[in-house]
Amino acid sequence: AYIGIANNDRPEFYQIFTAAMKIFPELECRQITRNFSSQEQQFLAEADLILLAGGDVLLGWQIMEQSGMAKMIVERYYKGAYLVGVSAGAIHLGLAFLNDRNALQNLSKCLPFVIDVHQEETNWQRLKQSLELLNNPYVLGIGIPLGAGVIYHSDHALEAVHKPAWLFRLKEGALESQLLLVNTSNSREKVRENG
Repeated sequence: AYIGIANNDRPEFYQIFTAAMKIFPELECRQITRNFSSQEQQFLAEADLILLAGGDVLLGWQIMEQSGMAKMIVERYYKGAYLVGVSAGAIHLGLAFLNDRNALQNLSKCLPFVIDVHQEETNWQRLKQSLELLNNPYVLGIGIPLGAGVIYHSDHALEAVHKPAWLFRLKEGALESQLLLVNTSNSREKVRENG
């Protein structure tokens, strides 16, 4: 299931998704739109892989939450579906996002992290501010640069893909950071859910 609500259901991005899925010819693909028809609801309720596309984080989340789609995505995740987040979609998978009023907007909470993307030019200021507002030393922030990816494995290990990612943590009132390096030896860094 491809969800492109954050980018206003732009068909060209769905076409990129279906082109990538051609390596799995047995899979049935479908775009889940903001209309969220009964057929789309049924498809999403049975999807084994759900991709949340990029776009406007807050607008996309608002529509998904109001339509009941967000709840269904979380249910599918806990029933074993794979979730893939691209850009804003990656942010949607985390705990919260800093909204326009500099307050935290709760998100899906599928992953026990605050996630931000493409903010390396600002030295991850939005992510750091989110962690300071959350004020929880057990929550990690993950900064995913442009062109990078992070996999959260079922054993709670984090794996950087293609480029290093940033990890941030509030410790004794101060922010600490470290790089999550791309590991070419196939071992992964284990990160407990509580950070």
